[in-house]
Amino acid sequence: MRRSTKGCFRVLTYRNIYIFPANGPADDSERVAELRVVDEVFWLRLCAMGDLGFAEAYMYGNVECDDLVSLFHIFLDNREQLDNLDSSMSYLFTIPQKLTSYRFLNTIGNSRSNISAHYDISNEMFAGFLSEDMTYSCAIFEDLDGDLISGTDFGRFSGGHGLTRLNSSTTNVPNILSDDTLFHAQMRKLHHIIRKAKIMPGHRVLEIGSGWGSMAILITQTIPDTTVDTLTLSVEQQNLARQRVKAAGLQDRINVHLMDYRDMPEDWKGAFDRMVSIEMIENVGQEFMTTYWATIDWALKKKNAVGVVQVITIPEARFERYIREIDFIRKWASFLFIFPGGFLPTLTFLLHTLQTGTSGRLTVDSVSNIGPHYARTLREWRKRFLHVYETKIVPALQKQYPEVMSGPRGREEIEVFKRKWICNCYCEVGFSTRTLGDHIISFTREGNEEYGCDTFE
Repeated sequence: MRRSTKGCFRVLTYRNIYIFPANGPADDSERVAELRVVDEVFWLRLCAMGDLGFAEAYMYGNVECDDLVSLFHIFLDNREQLDNLDSSMSYLFTIPQKLTSYRFLNTIGNSRSNISAHYDISNEMFAGFLSEDMTYSCAIFEDLDGDLISGTDFGRFSGGHGLTRLNSSTTNVPNILSDDTLFHAQMRKLHHIIRKAKIMPGHRVLEIGSGWGSMAILITQTIPDTTVDTLTLSVEQQNLARQRVKAAGLQDRINVHLMDYRDMPEDWKGAFDRMVSIEMIENVGQEFMTTYWATIDWALKKKNAVGVVQVITIPEARFERYIREIDFIRKWASFLFIFPGGFLPTLTFLLHTLQTGTSGRLTVDSVSNIGPHYARTLREWRKRFLHVYETKIVPALQKQYPEVMSGPRGREEIEVFKRKWICNCYCEVGFSTRTLGDHIISFTREGNEEYGCDTFE
């Protein structure tokens, strides 16, 4: 750590204060973060498991941090100097992680349990921090970093909540729920995908990955005579999506199916004009990506069909290490938006498996990356999550898991759960630095003249 050259962070223990680099920040523009070691087991976790060990130590209260976002930025800015942070000992810990991960392979038999492990937490919990449309994916903001108001202490939403700050004045805490910025950003993204798919009146649309129905509802509300068959493997999602569809009076045009994409009925072959899928591909699994594309090819009409997918990706340079090791993003970020058994592809991997799975019968039309918008999306979710944690999230957890969350160690489990979600700071930094991406890909049948060319949509 003494070799770090960018930014500055302090490590406070019961006996010493360590500053890296030793001479402090080069100037006032440098990022600064502070760690407070609460339990010496922090060092064991860090040395044994590297970044994953740090995340677990934070979750279990072994260490406090006043600003995880700044800390992760410092680590990434100094990544070349910190390549040896993961000791050789950490490799030993990846072996059992790899062995246990095989039980999460996304066979048809495992997929439903994998997805339920994520989305069947509680509809009430997700409703507590999502915008009113209940869209759980990257939004597109009119102003990418418009929430980063000068003078606001965002460390209070990035790990520093509840920490006493010495020698600091009262900070500005913005009104978290003062506007509908997140809702409008989510609607902007959904409309963007609808335009890229060029969904027209009368079209039958296949959606793989229902969420809580926001895309299906928007399609049928805004485009006459459209119908949507949307698939989910989460019972919780299906129940709430059906309620929302009925409340919108769209139950005759939207069918929410509890169905694996590989189990579509035979009469759906070649039945769909359009296909959309928002941040579901990450949960297909590396072994089944070609099957996924082949199934889409099977379901779409043989002429003039169009599809659009949105998918979280990793850079090409990180791919080999990603599939070889179990790092924090692979293990713990699965709790945020990737199911057990999930897999983050590269753009090249997506395009290669698309070509292989469809034998070239679907042609890529456009590719764009909205990944930097995910950084703000995660900030917006995290601020809302912390704002309503005690009033909405905790009651929802206690209702669904009374033996755990209301038991003798209930408050401890509740705190661990909260810290686990706060760790999305790691992913926020990943998206803002393009260590993670979020690509929107549109594709169509060869010879589709009616599709047009809306380059800037």
